Amino acid sequence: MARWARVKWTEAGQVVDLAEATAAQSPEVYFAGLRQAGELTDAAFFLGRALPRHETVAWAARAVRDLPGGETLPRGDVEALRAALLWVQDPSEPRRRAAYEAAMTASDKSAEQMAALAAFFSGGSMAPDGHDPVQAPMDAAGTFAAGAVVLAAVRTGDMDGALAKVLDAGDRIAEKGLAADA
Repeated sequence: MARWARVKWTEAGQVVDLAEATAAQSPEVYFAGLRQAGELTDAAFFLGRALPRHETVAWAARAVRDLPGGETLPRGDVEALRAALLWVQDPSEPRRRAAYEAAMTASDKSAEQMAALAAFFSGGSMAPDGHDPVQAPMDAAGTFAAGAVVLAAVRTGDMDGALAKVLDAGDRIAEKGLAADA
């Protein structure tokens, strides 16, 4: 039985387009290999895509909140992170839309903006209310979430140490769910 109970993929090749040699590995084995090889950024992006959307947004928002370096942020960044965390608590359509609005007031390409965009792209239509639905690409939430994690790690001054910490947290979430890393 796979250790990553929250991950519904059975092969790493289902998560990302990989060479045939790695496609038959379980996601947790592939993830461990990336980490062992020191490919921490790749491991973050892999994990962002492997986790279910709610879990990946929670992982990213908590990492952005908890990593040092984000203590004095512009108001828009604070609100974007707050919106992402509120969506994690209640993944409703109004909160998903609020995360988008908050992301638009955040600093461009900030970790907080990426976390809020991960919440917005987690499901539902990207189109404004009243328009025909437009679905986000399947990997959008995971890509934004991993981007948030990496950006938050960079500003700590110890990117590898910070990534190791949040990858450990993501590994626990993949194994036991959100309660494992609350």
